[in-house]
Amino acid sequence: MYEASSYGKSKKVANRIDSDIMETSLPRGESKVATIRPLGNIKIDVIEKEFGKVQTDEIVVTNEREAHIKARHPEDFELFQKYGAETVNNPDFIIRDGKNQGTVFMVRKLPDVNLNVVVRVALEIDEEGLKNSVMTFYRIRERNLRKMIEKNSILIGKDSVLYKRE
Repeated sequence: MYEASSYGKSKKVANRIDSDIMETSLPRGESKVATIRPLGNIKIDVIEKEFGKVQTDEIVVTNEREAHIKARHPEDFELFQKYGAETVNNPDFIIRDGKNQGTVFMVRKLPDVNLNVVVRVALEIDEEGLKNSVMTFYRIRERNLRKMIEKNSILIGKDSVLYKRE
């Protein structure tokens, strides 16, 4: 089963993601049907070099994940709506998350801010029918981006020479 975080608790998705809705466990009082919308596409060749075969190049976001972003990163939610698709479709960096299997950070640098979309990649070894999905989104300071790059593998890195350890 795919693990999806919901307000700090781990929840299991009941059905495969093969349409625009799925059954999911949500906080009490909220609908059990989550809507899914496409957000963009990963650079599948880069991802497969690092992780092996993936199930799809499509990246989706659920209404539950959007609610998470709005609740946990309210100051960033408008940025997600405006730049989320651009960030996953044309990231300046794709960084492997060394702590969580099959997870990448997709970072887009804007003139005054860095944006980070955390994506769980649907690997061939995962349950069949899953899609790559947004876990969260937030701004990341330059200093924290440098630390992230130092601690993890860069899969794509525009200007990555500037971020290598000296």
